[in-house]
Amino acid sequence: MNLTDEITIRAPLVKVFAVASNLPRWPEFLPHYRSNRFISQTPSGGIVRMSCVSSRIGVTWISAFRIDPANPQLHFLHRKSTLNATRGMKVTWNFEELPGGFVHVTIHHRHDPKWALIGPALTSWVAGRFFIHDIAGKTLAGLKRKVEAQEYLAAIPR
Repeated sequence: MNLTDEITIRAPLVKVFAVASNLPRWPEFLPHYRSNRFISQTPSGGIVRMSCVSSRIGVTWISAFRIDPANPQLHFLHRKSTLNATRGMKVTWNFEELPGGFVHVTIHHRHDPKWALIGPALTSWVAGRFFIHDIAGKTLAGLKRKVEAQEYLAAIPR
């Protein structure tokens, strides 16, 4: 399964990347996220436990998380998840600076479920349609609202 979600945000790359990289703050502006807590942390990421609601169902997963500011990218490797439905999934966020002060953000999910109670193909379809696209779409929309609102407020003369 390969899925892609994307959005374009009107803000500087450095701002978009900084907000997206700060996982513990996501629940403050993403109402579908209940918590993001580091189990262990390094300067470039760590192991994070993430919890949110998708299609009215609570889901939790543990990911190895790495920030790559040189490229700029965020990398997640799902180590464990609700029913292990996304275990082994690789998620890459790409940030591309566009002319005119815009940033195009793309989230790529790559997953080949080896273990699945209901079968790999059905697991991919259910996880992709009802969880991955739902969560990623809401996350990108919330990131856009947050960063563009900050940019708007910063532009108001005081």
